[in-house]
Amino acid sequence: MHATGLKCVFCQASYSLEPLYECAACTGILEVVYDRAQADDARDLLPIIRQNRIHLGEGETSLLSARRLAKRLGIKELLLKCEFMNPTGSFKDRPVAIGISKAVEFGFQKVIAASSGNGAASVAAYAARAGLEAIILVPESTPIEKVRQTLAYGARVIRVKGPYSNCFSLAKQLGESQNIFNLTTTLLNPYTVEGNKAVAHELYEQMKGIVPDVIYVPIGAGPLLIGIYRGYEEVRHFHEGTKLPRMAGIQAKGNNPIATAFKQGESDVRSEPNPQTIAGGIADGLVGYEKDGTYTLQIVKQSNGFVLDVSDSRILEAQILLAEEEGVFVEPSAAAGIAGLMKSLEEQRISENDSVVVVLTGHGLKDMGNVRVASEVPTIENGMEQLLEVVGK
Repeated sequence: MHATGLKCVFCQASYSLEPLYECAACTGILEVVYDRAQADDARDLLPIIRQNRIHLGEGETSLLSARRLAKRLGIKELLLKCEFMNPTGSFKDRPVAIGISKAVEFGFQKVIAASSGNGAASVAAYAARAGLEAIILVPESTPIEKVRQTLAYGARVIRVKGPYSNCFSLAKQLGESQNIFNLTTTLLNPYTVEGNKAVAHELYEQMKGIVPDVIYVPIGAGPLLIGIYRGYEEVRHFHEGTKLPRMAGIQAKGNNPIATAFKQGESDVRSEPNPQTIAGGIADGLVGYEKDGTYTLQIVKQSNGFVLDVSDSRILEAQILLAEEEGVFVEPSAAAGIAGLMKSLEEQRISENDSVVVVLTGHGLKDMGNVRVASEVPTIENGMEQLLEVVGK
């Protein structure tokens, strides 16, 4: 392990590798620091002892070329990074695998997490794998598919009334008061964020050293976007001359604090106390931890990227378009990335010749409540006559 400590991204205060969640000096966000000179490759930069890693086979997800959809949208190259192919059906398995491994290294027997659903299932699964007890707080509106999946792994699930931020606050309070390791996958836990870097490491290998011009990432607080960008910074350290991608963060119109700050040219992000969107996975209003949004905005600007918001209707349109054109079925939160790509083309934020990657974060089976279907499914008798009437001769 080449991790040497923790550092505040705002005031640069340094700390040892302990179960810490914020800077003692300024309450800022902590990130892991490495001795890169001792590592042979970017993939060596993880904050855990590799042989102690708890895993379920996460990572190495497919990168699909979406030729039909690219042609329809009028762009030269569109690649889909299929993070829904991870063991529990979402990108959350990457950060949670690192976080659970760190919990075991620290000697914790119990973990807690606030989640809108995908992180809940992931924490529950990896806790089961590690033999740890898991307490999961989810918003009352969390899709039943995600709740049942989480329960199946044996976690204790508690619904909390109100927006996701209520879950975040309660999980933080309980974790601190009872010394439970907090695996909430915002920017709270500095170790979980590190798992997201592997998306960049894999993309670099899958694209044979070519870096995409723009990477689209659906965002609530933004740890996935930050992790991907950080991953490319590490790649550039080991492969001199490698460019960095522009990062495009996509939010839903009903919960768009980072997009609003970007649009208004502000540096600080203000919270959204009452998110209203079908994209539950990115319905994170950041109440009480606005600094996460501020840091995400900072990274987007550093990459020369942008943040957009898209309507729920555009998200549902993108969900069906992706399924019908490419045979890829994702949940609304993941489809927001495609909707954001469509909007950015309309606004001419990217060129038709740009190489584009859209990160698809969660499987469609995780949230079926708003799936639009073209028609009702007919029922017929067991016979060819009615079948031919339905399908046509």
